[in-house]
Order: sequence, then C-alpha cells, then structure tokens
Amino acid sequence: MMPVGATLSRWTMSYFGAALFFLLLAEGLLSAGAWTPSANVAEPHALIIVHCITIGWLGLLMIGALLQFTPVMTGLGLPTGRLDLPCLAGSVAGLGLLLFGFHLIDAGSGAAGPVMVAASSVLPASLLSIGFVLLSGLWRGRAAHAASPLVMIGMACLAVTLALGALFAVTVSGLTEATGIIAFVANAVPFHASFGLAGWMSFAAIGVSYKLLPMFLLSDDMKKSPFIRATGMLTAGTLAVAMASTISAPVLGQRLFLFGSLLFQLPVATYLADLFSTYRARRRKSLELNMAGSLPAFVLLALSVPMLTIALASDAPPQLFTAIGYLFVFGWLTGFGLSQLLKIVPFLTWIEAFGPLLGRRPTPRLAELINGRRATAWLCIFYLAVIAAAAAIALGSDAAFHLAAIAQTFSTAALAIELALARTLANVDPAAKSAPFQPPALFTAANHRGNAHGSAS
Repeated sequence: MMPVGATLSRWTMSYFGAALFFLLLAEGLLSAGAWTPSANVAEPHALIIVHCITIGWLGLLMIGALLQFTPVMTGLGLPTGRLDLPCLAGSVAGLGLLLFGFHLIDAGSGAAGPVMVAASSVLPASLLSIGFVLLSGLWRGRAAHAASPLVMIGMACLAVTLALGALFAVTVSGLTEATGIIAFVANAVPFHASFGLAGWMSFAAIGVSYKLLPMFLLSDDMKKSPFIRATGMLTAGTLAVAMASTISAPVLGQRLFLFGSLLFQLPVATYLADLFSTYRARRRKSLELNMAGSLPAFVLLALSVPMLTIALASDAPPQLFTAIGYLFVFGWLTGFGLSQLLKIVPFLTWIEAFGPLLGRRPTPRLAELINGRRATAWLCIFYLAVIAAAAAIALGSDAAFHLAAIAQTFSTAALAIELALARTLANVDPAAKSAPFQPPALFTAANHRGNAHGSAS
C-alpha cells in the first residue's frame, strides 16, 4: 500500500470534483432527452455530451489520478505543481468554450467560428501543459515500475487526439476551405475516437492499474507489461499509418484501421489475463469494494473490444457501433473509474485526516469512511443501467434508453454523494474527529504529508 507519509497532490480532489460534474452533466443531458438512439451521434448536441464524457469526465479524472500516483509509480516527485490549478482552470474553460461552440453551431450562429478557434487554443494548451509535466515525471522514473511506459503510450495518444481535435475545431470554424483538409477531417473521426478512448484513456487506465491493483489486492506485480507495451505501440503505430493513408488511399486506411482494431485485442487480452492471475494470487482474499466493483468493468472491456472488431469486419449498422461504444465508455472506463474512486478518495482522505494521528491515538479504519453496502448497491444499478442503455441503442428504442439513462444518472449521483460523504468524514464516529484534528477540505489537500509510516488499510 502507498506509505502514509507520501506527499498528497493538492489539487487531485479538484480534478475529481470537476470530472464528476461533467459526468453528471452528460448523463443529465441524456436523461433529459438531449440525445436518443434515433438521433445521429454527429449532431452538435450529441457532441456536447460526448465531449463532456471524454474530456470533462474521463480526461480530468485520469489527470487527477496521475497527479497523485505518478510519484507513486516512479518514486520521484513531479517537476512542478504550479501548473496543476491553472491547467485545471484552463481545461474547464476550454471545454466550456468547446461545448458553447457546439451549441452555437446547432443554433446556426455566426459566432460559432471564433468560439471554436478559442476552444482549440485554450483546451489543448492546458491539457498538453499538464500532460508535459506528467510525462516528464514518468520519463525520469520509467525504469522504476512497468506501469510508467504504459501510461506514456497513453500520453502520446493524448497528443494525437488533441491535435486532431484542434484540426476539427478549426475546420468547423470555417477558417480553412481546403478540400484536402476537409476530406481528411471527414475520414479521421474514427481515429480521433480511437486515439482518445483506446489509446489515451485505456492505456493510461491500464498503466495506473498495473501499479495500484496489486497494491490493493496485496499481490505480486503483474508480469506481462513488456508484451502489452510492445503490442500497444504496434497498435498505435498502425492507427497512425492508417490515419495518414486516408489522405491519399482511403480504402487502404480503412483496412489498416480494421487491422489496428485486431491488434488492440492483444494488449487488452494480455492485460485481462494478467489481471486474472493477480486476482487468483492475491493475499487479501475478501475483495474490497473497489476491486469487486471493477469486475463488471473488466468483463465489459473483454466483451466490447472483440465486438467492435466483429462489427467493423461485418459492416454493421451505425447504431451497433454506438451501442458498443457506450459499453466501452460507460461500462469499462466509467465503471472502472467510479469503482476505483470509491477506494482512492477515502484512502487519500484517511491519509490527510488521520495519518498525522496514527500512533498517537486510535484512528478509524479506512473502510469506515464509506458505506460499502450502499455504494455496492449503487454500482450494481449503474452497471445494469449501462447494459440496458446499450441494448436500447442497439434495438433503436428511445423510450427504453430514456429510462436506462435516468437510472444511470441517479446511481451516478448517488455514488458522487457517497464520495462526498467519505471526503467530509460524515460516516466516521464523531469521537474520532475530536481535537486535535483538522478536517480535510472538500476539493483540496491542505495537509501535504502525513507524519505516519503505517498503512491505512
């Protein structure tokens, strides 16, 4: 387990809070009927939801986690913390401009162009700046743990994703009318999604979990990272060649894209097999909430990736791709993220609040910070709602999707409340919070270092 004396990232909780806000915003829009299975996913109001999820929720969640756990993976501190808050503010402002730009496009406003240009400047600059800080830390400590190179693959894919996104925004703004660029943008949408979801978010999640999950399970480190790294780089390289091929040979680009989706199954299958071995070899026999809650996410990852390849090879209808993407984004990435937050938020809160008191007076157990029974129920409802929503998309049922989206939003909001209760120590016996005691702030870590040397678990 991470030592209690480890330095806490001051702004990680702020990133988590902003991420949860955008997740609830996206799900709230789905519940309100802003998008339905009968609508096109390329419509501006649908793109608002998509980017709330990908940039606002998943992107900020991963960056917040990396700010805390990159030093854990590398054994080295990050070169600077001065950019953490400005980059968060810039990311939120840039995403706000992007969402407003989509709204203006939907309204047919001439102001959409300048707003999209502003978004394509502020958002990439903010994300790339904090990304460079993280990448420099990962690079300096790349030999310390096998997780670092896996996350670096994700960071490289983030740069490609942002470059494509900026190009899309500039094209939509009308600043360029070059037919070649417009044609490339039209063909590059699948690559934008692939580098973002499969490259940046999945490899970053895999990399972080390579370090954290064995710690949480009290198991030995996972062993297959060299193969995952090699096949991951091969997959990313194949997608890059496929993307470049679409400029002059679109048919070749499509075939290479299909080949890249086949290659992506290699690192995913190896990761899941390695994870299964780690689960079996664990010394903590009873699974904690975060690990039990992640099992459905791993199952949905194992299902959605081959389903996508089969759909590509069989030229499936668009709604099937949307359904598979929904399973991947909400079932795998979001389910895994929410499950791990149920461990990470209480854990960091415990270190900040009770780490300095360990050995000086009785302290509560980590499990006491969160109501595991309630959180488990909300997670179950969340996963069932995601599966129901994906099925409704595949069947083209707007009514069924609407009901599933409401259940998904309600369960997510309940989980966010559970996290807030854990952060504010609402579940802890008042006697444990008697003086001398400094309660943690909701969105910042004021106590940068605990003074104990034990474990919170």
